[in-house]
Amino acid sequence: MSNEVQALMGPSGAGKSTLMDILAMRKSTGQLAGAVLTDGQPATRTFISHTSYIPQANNFIPAMTARETLAFYADITLPCKSRAARSRRVEEVLSAVGLSAAATTLVGGCLAGGLMLRGLSGGERRRLSIAAGILAAPAVLFVDEPTSGLDSFAALSIMAQLQRIARGGRRVVICTIHQPRSAIWEMVDRVSLLACGRLMYHGDRAGIAPWFASLGYERQHGDESDWLLDLVATGFDKPRQLYGNTLMQEQDIKQAAKAFTASYVQAVGCPGHPGSTRQLSSSTSTEGASRPASAAPGSLSRLARLGGSLHDLQPAGWQYPTGAGRQLACLLRRNLLGSTRNPFDVAGRILSCTYLGLVFGLVFYNTPADSLSGLRTRLNVCFTATFLIALVPYMTISIYPNDRKVYLADASAKLYRPWTYYLSKVLANFPFSIMGSLCTAWTLYGMAGLRPGWGPVLKAGTLSSLLYLVALQVLHMCSVIAPNQDLTFCLSIIWCVINFALSSFFVNFNEVTTNAWFAQLRYISAIYFTLEGLMVNEFQGSTVDCSPGLETGLASLAESAIDSSSGLYQAVLLQLVQPQPGCIVHNDALLKYMQYSRPFGSSVAILVSYLCVVHVMTFVGMLLLANKEAR
Repeated sequence: MSNEVQALMGPSGAGKSTLMDILAMRKSTGQLAGAVLTDGQPATRTFISHTSYIPQANNFIPAMTARETLAFYADITLPCKSRAARSRRVEEVLSAVGLSAAATTLVGGCLAGGLMLRGLSGGERRRLSIAAGILAAPAVLFVDEPTSGLDSFAALSIMAQLQRIARGGRRVVICTIHQPRSAIWEMVDRVSLLACGRLMYHGDRAGIAPWFASLGYERQHGDESDWLLDLVATGFDKPRQLYGNTLMQEQDIKQAAKAFTASYVQAVGCPGHPGSTRQLSSSTSTEGASRPASAAPGSLSRLARLGGSLHDLQPAGWQYPTGAGRQLACLLRRNLLGSTRNPFDVAGRILSCTYLGLVFGLVFYNTPADSLSGLRTRLNVCFTATFLIALVPYMTISIYPNDRKVYLADASAKLYRPWTYYLSKVLANFPFSIMGSLCTAWTLYGMAGLRPGWGPVLKAGTLSSLLYLVALQVLHMCSVIAPNQDLTFCLSIIWCVINFALSSFFVNFNEVTTNAWFAQLRYISAIYFTLEGLMVNEFQGSTVDCSPGLETGLASLAESAIDSSSGLYQAVLLQLVQPQPGCIVHNDALLKYMQYSRPFGSSVAILVSYLCVVHVMTFVGMLLLANKEAR
């Protein structure tokens, strides 16, 4: 029969690596519908179309409702073109798992940035996970620890729901369970017991106690499930008066597992395996307490050749269930919902960017453009603008580790193409990134009184936005490379420090006489090209009138700096402070001194190229990370 619940029991963490073993060992009429191997040949139907993995509840977008979450999975996984049909399926599944009343409730949880959002309860989120898994009506449903973190009643409710799904939809439900209560244990049809990475039993639940009794291990105490976990636990002191004859050491586990393997092989027949006495057949079964229930004939030897990988069961021409266009649209909508409903991600980012622009705008407020002191200050404004733009993305550093977790979970389930996820993420973040960078750049630009006119203002905004996108993308790339948020911060800060050091603002590389090769390193700095573009935009072709002579502050500095005993003291000082009709300072000389001469178009092209390179590196890193996680 196909309408059954199979439980995978064992010490915590033992289930995930062995789910494939159980799948390969289980093949009864109608359960896998061609998803496993038949007579040594790959099935003609794809593996994913007949199985489903339950997404983890903490991988849902907290700001989406239960209905919106299921609609996303329906659009991604259901091949039907009719949106109305997919909507009907969503409502059917919501009703099946008892979430119709909570359909418009937000999933809830911790938003990126640390803000907690109230929503579904823990049990309702777990049911939503199951609902997402059964949308495509799979023949086999894998559920990883559905009762973990729930109270006893919520755990019983979840398992009852899984049992109804198995009975009503004629599906096989395979789940890992640790320490199930007796009521949950009674719901299970078939059991696989694991210990020390070994399969101790696989078969009908009713036969597990007689099987261990045949090995000399009689049930001693408590519920059957509790006794079994006590039986296979090693490394603890287990007094015989309490536990009776029990498994004490890992060697005992090995012997019991070896006995099960021998009984299994003799019962079902595995060609090429020592002790096999039977040939392949379409379906086999065993009788008697000393023989576990049947599994797929020949599957163990075939599994050994496959290496136990889900990907090996997928045909070479495996395709995603939906087209790239629909995947891109669904992912873009999900990303936009997650961003627009997260006040920290959008409103907080823009308000913070505006606040920084206001603070530094007050510092440089109304900088004079017709004096030598104003020339020096406007130079500082250009550098401060690049400094702020490069550091503002760090306000969103907590978002990327969370995105990485969601992506890896979805990539493992092969829900969508990696490039559709990446492109949707870029498109969804683009408008908010541009708004944030312009709020900082234009607020500072206007309050400092930099070069007026639409042309200079638009050029400054373009350069600032490109630098913001580069810095944000570097942060994203670091989050892909680094395993945690702390290391992400360290790597991205290292990039910032190197970029600032090579920006030509602190050191004039034209004056470096030792290690001249070091001057060439400035070409790897995105901040260097941005600062160059801003300086050219501000100073190129402009002049400063110096005919009134030095301002009071500069005159005092000159007077204190020149040695009064020098014969040039009076002559130089008089020349500096007295009016000099027709005196003009050409700001192009400043640009030439700092080696800033590249036109605006070239600076934009270089920054765009820089951004593209970082995008490619980030995407390649995501692919490598997904492949590593899949292994």
